[in-house]
Amino acid sequence: MEYSGPSVSVQIKITIDPSNNDAFLKALKPVFDRIVEEPANTFFEVFQDARQPGVFKLIENWNASTEDVMKHPQTKDYLKLYFAATQPMHTKPLEVEVFNRMPGNELVSFRKDCYPGRE
Repeated sequence: MEYSGPSVSVQIKITIDPSNNDAFLKALKPVFDRIVEEPANTFFEVFQDARQPGVFKLIENWNASTEDVMKHPQTKDYLKLYFAATQPMHTKPLEVEVFNRMPGNELVSFRKDCYPGRE
């Protein structure tokens, strides 16, 4: 059945000391694995700024309301552990933006061949 409820994209900018990149990514991977298992999560990708190696952008898409997504971190123990491990690495506060998905599928494109090995 096609989903017709609210959908949002949460975009989180994380700035850390670049010397902590490996430790940050190691702490992020188990959280990434848990988030993509969440039934409402439809997409999750991590980007690194090309000019600032300590800046990462997490893009998560959810079939959920903004309210449900924003209370998500307070309800998951694995996120509490992640924040405890990574917050000392931050050199700036998190920047979180939430965007509502446009209705319909006219402005959606996804090339499956760009993500080999991902189902």
